Amino acid sequence: MKKITCLKFLQTFVVCVSLLSSTYLIAQDTFPSRPIVLITPLSAGSQIDIIARGLAEAFSKVSNQPMVVQNREGASSIIGVDAVAKAKPDGYTLGFGPDGAFVIQPNLNANLPYKSEDFDFICQTNSTMFLFLVGPQSPFKTVNELIETARKSPGKLNFGTGGVATSMHLLGESVASESNVKFNHVPFKSIGDLSVQTLNGTVDFTVTVPNMLMVNLSKGMRALAISGDGKIPNLPSIPLLKEMGFKQAGNPSMIGLYAPKGMPADATTWLRNACQKAVVSAEFAATSAKTMTAVQYNDGISYGKLLAQSQKSNGDLIKKLNISN
Repeated sequence: MKKITCLKFLQTFVVCVSLLSSTYLIAQDTFPSRPIVLITPLSAGSQIDIIARGLAEAFSKVSNQPMVVQNREGASSIIGVDAVAKAKPDGYTLGFGPDGAFVIQPNLNANLPYKSEDFDFICQTNSTMFLFLVGPQSPFKTVNELIETARKSPGKLNFGTGGVATSMHLLGESVASESNVKFNHVPFKSIGDLSVQTLNGTVDFTVTVPNMLMVNLSKGMRALAISGDGKIPNLPSIPLLKEMGFKQAGNPSMIGLYAPKGMPADATTWLRNACQKAVVSAEFAATSAKTMTAVQYNDGISYGKLLAQSQKSNGDLIKKLNISN
């Protein structure tokens, strides 16, 4: 009798341990079960970095797991994007940033260490327009004045951007091409240096993201025009380049979340659902507004298709403008 009781006890104990082990394994396998790393290919304090940290905070509330932002800037975003491409595709390393790495660089660099097919696109979170900015002492009040000066004095005007073959560079060259004038392009590695040189007039004007204006409004920086289809809500007097007749000035740059190709289906589904919730949150809207960046959500599949379309149109534009790295 004692042997039977002892045997039943052991059987019950084994069953309990098995159940506990199964429960533990299920808990461990439920995504996400540990912190997620978010790599952004631009520097700390930049427009993208600020938005990335807002997205990370919104994600953390959805998942109860922290999302940690890492800045891996350099080489026109190639370094950071490549780090994501080569990460383990388990959903715990993601990338966040502008579309240039996917829609511009493939048209310029045949030796890119990654290709668009190396990624799963999670969702688009924002779109950003670009501004033509001048310093407080600049004599220019409109883009037309810039064009007229360039027409009368060829080779005189310099414009700054965050780098060669960036969306801002393409926009500046497009406006020049459509106006049949020439601007001298001056690329900057540091957004801080670009701000300083714009304020002191070393460059005649700058084509850049709205966040630079936001940071420097109190210092007298002024906007002459804006790309895209819509105006900045709290600065409605800035005219649209599109309204002036510039054909290449209506398409904003896309910003979004991506991951290395080959993630488990449950991680992909969770991330896409969480991204939608995070993007529509009031907290994320407030963070985006601080940088004058519009919130614009597209699901991962739609975002990937939009990037493919933009890569082709940018390729055509780059050939037309004869731009190279």
